[in-house]
Amino acid sequence: MSSYIAVDPDKCIGCKTCEAACADSHRKAGMQRRHRLIFVSNRGVSTMVTCHHCTDAPCANVCPVEALKVLEGVVRIDEQRCIGCKLCAIACPYGAIEPSGTSIAGVAGVMYRTPASPATQSPLISWEIGVAPTAVKCDLCQGAAGKPQCVENCLSGALRLVTDEEIRREVRYRNVESARACEATMSTSWNERR
Repeated sequence: MSSYIAVDPDKCIGCKTCEAACADSHRKAGMQRRHRLIFVSNRGVSTMVTCHHCTDAPCANVCPVEALKVLEGVVRIDEQRCIGCKLCAIACPYGAIEPSGTSIAGVAGVMYRTPASPATQSPLISWEIGVAPTAVKCDLCQGAAGKPQCVENCLSGALRLVTDEEIRREVRYRNVESARACEATMSTSWNERR
């Protein structure tokens, strides 16, 4: 088990403040300036898709250059090593990896948009002249700010960091509740047979 960002869609207001905080903290750390959360809105429900930091991460398993590695329970990417093959984005069961790149002009602070693919096109097949794609995914801000900036800056409290300890407590609670329900069912069934 590992820590990850959990999202409560009932609390999410779709303000995208988390995206801005994420992108800004990584940009300041010298990493790709793209946010590491993926905003999804459908039928009035808005939420964020984030990396679940899988123990046996499919994205890391398919990476041909070992740019993705599980380190201390966090799936981390070495952006300098990534060759932009996009296999990790295809392998991720959550859709939490998007290829992205920052043009040289964007790194310098002045961004001149070059002709690119339509906004509705999948990031897996889109491209931009002069920009090498790099896998971009949540690293729980370990490479940037030390603690998840999306959680720190969420205006509605929809995001929270779920740790291993919280997961263990929840599993234990559900086990006990399941045992109680089973016991109640068995005692009711036993009494009916008499």
